[in-house]
Formats: sequence, structure tokens, C-alpha cells
Amino acid sequence: MAGGRADWDEKTTKIFLDLCIAEKKKHNYHKTGLTKQGWQNIYRNFRQQTGRAYASKQLQNKFNTLKRTFRSWRKLKNKSGPGWDQNKGTITETPQWWAERIAENSAYEQFRNRGLPHEDELITLFGSVDSEDGPMLCTGGLGDRTSGGSDDNIGGLPEDNAGWSEDNVGQSSVGRVAEKSGKEQMVDIPPANKSKSIDYYVKPICESMLQRCKNKTVAMTREQEEVTELLQIVEEDGVSLGSELYFIATELFMTATRRAAFRRFTTAEQRIAWLRWTWDNIKKK
Repeated sequence: MAGGRADWDEKTTKIFLDLCIAEKKKHNYHKTGLTKQGWQNIYRNFRQQTGRAYASKQLQNKFNTLKRTFRSWRKLKNKSGPGWDQNKGTITETPQWWAERIAENSAYEQFRNRGLPHEDELITLFGSVDSEDGPMLCTGGLGDRTSGGSDDNIGGLPEDNAGWSEDNVGQSSVGRVAEKSGKEQMVDIPPANKSKSIDYYVKPICESMLQRCKNKTVAMTREQEEVTELLQIVEEDGVSLGSELYFIATELFMTATRRAAFRRFTTAEQRIAWLRWTWDNIKKK
């Protein structure tokens, strides 16, 4: 069976998850996944327990697919609010809510009529995985600068300046004395603006540009992950890497609409038929 199509039924998936969890408990696991030793143990034990000689790439693809599925489920579940059926383990929301969520990420559609299989095992295996969004790029930001209690806000005059006369007017804009009703009073004149370096103005602009770039990068990364996931499904359906049909799938998955349509099909035969039919119709136009 090595090199052939991997058949991931519920029982086989459960065995695979249990083996991965066992390696995690043995500390053969790091932030991005299993260690080299962990994978070696998985290859050997999986073949012994299932009798299936899946290639190492097929097992790694399954691991990555399960991780992406868990992340999508976790995000969607957090957005469900009161629309959660604890007994069935499913999300029960309105059609409008589902339409909005699927528009955000087409991967959410797979959970529309079902929960997450092996949720407990996936939580144990991936529950501590950091968010794919990564750490924040900004270290400061607009509005961080505050005022108060600084030398810019002088509240009085030294005693030896009390005898200033009108001749002194114009020599200083701070603490000017004026004569009113026969008494000396303080005139509240704001201090002159201090000259600021170019960094003061450039830094917020740079931070804003970095944030926009980060947002675009996150969106691009999600699209790339979705395309990679679908191509892995195509490989598991028996389409050889580098074949004509594989290249057709790569081209069709460039649009979100076609990716969502591809997810609607549940069998390898349906998915392969859709790839050929869609490509033939594109060529006719």
C-alpha cells in the first residue's frame, strides 16, 4: 500500500491520533509538531497496529490536515456564542450566520451539519498550539504618547522674576506677568512647541504600514494553507503529484469560489469528476 491512496476511516484516524498523543507525552514533540524521533516511532507503530504501510509523507499530511481542521473548528466554535448544542457537539446557528462565517473562511463549511470528529484527542494533541496569527508586530503605536507632569507645563514663576516690567515682554513666552486691576497676575500662555525629530512623525507611519502588511500576510497565509490542504486531499484521492490533473487542481484552487465548491463533494470520485468537468468547461469559454 506504500505510495498508494491513504484511506483514513474513523478507526485508523483514532489510532493515528492516539500514537501522536503518546509521543507528545514522551516529550517527542515541539511547538511545530513531532520531533524526528517521534515520527520514527509513529511510522513503526502505525504500521504494526493498522497493517497499513502508508508513506511517511501521507502520515505527515494527515497530521497537518488535522491541525488545520482543529484550528478552524476552534475559531468557529469561539464565534458561535449561544448557538452551541452541548449534547450533540454541533453549532446550531442561523443560515445567515453560516453564510457570513463561510464567506470569511470556506473551511468552516465542513462543520455546518456536524461537529468535530475526535475532538477530545485533537484538543489533547493541538490544544496548546499557538495562534497562527503569531505575535504582534507593534511595540508602540499611535496614541502612546501622553503628557502631564512634564517641563512643558510650567505652573509658576521663580520669586526673583516677580519684578519683571513691560520691557521684558517678548523676551520669553513662559510666565509672562501682566498688570490687571493694580495687581500682578499670571498670564496662562502655552509654551512654545519643542521641535521634534523626524522619528517622532515617521514611527507611527511605519507602524501603521507594518500592521497593514501583517494583515495582508495573514490573509495570504490562510489562502496558501487552504490551497495546500485541498491539494493534499487531491493526492489522497489518488492523483499523482505532477500529473496533468494535479496541475489542473492547482489552477482551479486559485479562486475561493472553486475551493468552496470542491469542498462540497464527499468522495474521491466526485471530486475528481468535478475537477475534470470544471476544467473542460473553462476551456470551452
